Amino acid sequence: MSAWPDRQGGAITLIGALFIIITLALMVEVLQRIAASDVLDTAIQNDAVAALFIAETGIEHASYLYSNGTICGDLSLVNNRATGRGEFDITSSALVGTDCQIRVRGEITSFDVQRAIEATLKNDGGNLLGSANPDFEDPPGACVNPCRPTGCNDLPAGGWDDNGGPTGTEDRAAYVIKPNNGSGTATTAGTFGLTAFTVTAPAVVTLDFDYKVLTSGNSPQGAQLSFNLSDGVSSYPASPAPFKSGNTGNYTTGSVTFSIGGSGPVTFTEFDFTLFAKSGKPKQIWLDNLVLQGPGGGSAISLRRWREVVSN
Repeated sequence: MSAWPDRQGGAITLIGALFIIITLALMVEVLQRIAASDVLDTAIQNDAVAALFIAETGIEHASYLYSNGTICGDLSLVNNRATGRGEFDITSSALVGTDCQIRVRGEITSFDVQRAIEATLKNDGGNLLGSANPDFEDPPGACVNPCRPTGCNDLPAGGWDDNGGPTGTEDRAAYVIKPNNGSGTATTAGTFGLTAFTVTAPAVVTLDFDYKVLTSGNSPQGAQLSFNLSDGVSSYPASPAPFKSGNTGNYTTGSVTFSIGGSGPVTFTEFDFTLFAKSGKPKQIWLDNLVLQGPGGGSAISLRRWREVVSN
């Protein structure tokens, strides 16, 4: 009996080849979709980070406007300010007690990515040291050992004079005395933890202060006052360093500056001072009424707190 001719072998091979080709094509399509999705997710994540930075820029802009006379309620008029690849809006602003509460939205329009931040701004009345007891008056009344003026650390015993300020009675001042003639010296040093405030470098910050020096010597440099700001990592000494003075007889006003180099925001958290009486004749040095002003003067605005409230 004769067999059927084998005529289907080529068709089966062709079907198998087509199946492999279709499977590979589907795999390529799936891989392309996965890759495209990863790229899209990465782009959206990058835009989300950028939107947060833009919102933070909006807070800095609001602080600048507030420190230069714009009332709190009018900050919400700031809209559609282009920054980098996106823009920010101050969507709300209102006084709550003495604090200005604002909400800022940063947006990247390419994927409609938004981040929003609520922040509380405090106007310290023109003095960046306003929260740090810069006139040494807190607590009121006599400061008896081991009392230290509120907020001031490491001030040694005898490092203040309860009635030593410019107005006299119950006007406290930082103080140091070198009571004897000779080679000895005397030092008082104090450190204040600050309500953090931020300046944008490069910038110059100015410190004005009242001081008095009494000495029988003729040296114009017998008293030396040093000041320093810190962001917790770097220290920024005032210039001149130190501030030098001879006998003044009465209170007078001094001034030094802090040069903040580099670029970008710098947030300060600590302020310290040193009163140093050099060797030689007996000396007394008083320091009071410290006023620190940011670039351009104006009011001093500190960022009390902020939190993110919207993220997508």
